[in-house]
Amino acid sequence: GQDIHRAHVGYGTFMDPTAIGPTEWNEIGKMLTSLWIVVLFVVLFATNMLLGHNFIPSLVATQDIPSRFQRMRPVFYMLALVCFGLALFFLSEVVDFSGVLRRFWADYWI
Repeated sequence: GQDIHRAHVGYGTFMDPTAIGPTEWNEIGKMLTSLWIVVLFVVLFATNMLLGHNFIPSLVATQDIPSRFQRMRPVFYMLALVCFGLALFFLSEVVDFSGVLRRFWADYWI
């Protein structure tokens, strides 16, 4: 009877698909927003590391910029550290919001 309308998930478990409500969509939206923020902060981390660790020393060594720019390197390192920390924070938010997936999809780590 009702087993015809169920989708087989694996190892004897069945999942009965249901409509996703506004609460679930809200949490999915927060999860995706946090995921994009993680991407943003990872890009900002990489940009600051490139500026502080590669570009400035190289440009100073070739004398394309004055040596006083070396003093800016710690600022870029600190910005990179802050961006990395924020990326980790928002990644933890993504993991926290991913719990909503269990409400309508039992095996979301596939």
